[in-house]
Amino acid sequence: MRGLLIRPRSAMIAAAVFLLCTSCAGLVRPPQASAEATVPSAWELPKEVEATQRLYRVRYEGPEGKLSFKLTVYVETDDRFRLQAADVLGRQLWALSVSKSEQALWLNHRDKTFCNTDPRSGLVFIPLTRLPLEAVPRLLVGRLPEKPFGDLRQAPGQVSFLDVLGRQWTAALDTDGAPLRWSLLEGGEPVAWWQRDPSSRDVLFSDRRGRQQVRWREIVHESMSRSLEREVVPEDYQEVRCGP
Repeated sequence: MRGLLIRPRSAMIAAAVFLLCTSCAGLVRPPQASAEATVPSAWELPKEVEATQRLYRVRYEGPEGKLSFKLTVYVETDDRFRLQAADVLGRQLWALSVSKSEQALWLNHRDKTFCNTDPRSGLVFIPLTRLPLEAVPRLLVGRLPEKPFGDLRQAPGQVSFLDVLGRQWTAALDTDGAPLRWSLLEGGEPVAWWQRDPSSRDVLFSDRRGRQQVRWREIVHESMSRSLEREVVPEDYQEVRCGP
């Protein structure tokens, strides 16, 4: 059935990239000290990531089962990027193009559908813990997906703050100010967390409410040879709504 946007299996594949578990003992707790200084590298995309293309191997596990796929990410700037997912045989699954100056465009290649939405939104059929689409590059390269809006607190190797929705973020940082792990709390309870695996190049993201876990690894990256062009929707694709 061609529902709101994509089939259940397509939804699982789509959800996997964004739900990019460890025990609760590994959760980051808010630091007690506060300071005026900020740690911009913890939530800002590093300049060296801009104008690059990156290939990831992604493994998903959730209520629907297990899945592996390849994800190519083209990052022109922090707010202009494109994601393309393909299965292990190289068949295109979906694509997402985001720019603050334009709408975010979603292409579902399996169902031949597309939709447009706000980059600050999350696609509602994906259990994103309400992470905005524009945060995906920061999530993938190991930065905090959201930026401080209030109650910024800092202690050596730690930072916490409230985002624009009033949710609390806490992170443990390395000596360069980049996150080693972080947690997203709502009502004082962790709803999502992320961490680097020190024994490998893997990164782990878990969503407690969706009972989903995604592990990914960057395989290779290189400079982009040219700027991103506007995504063209194939003529035979049907426009659908991004939400209910």
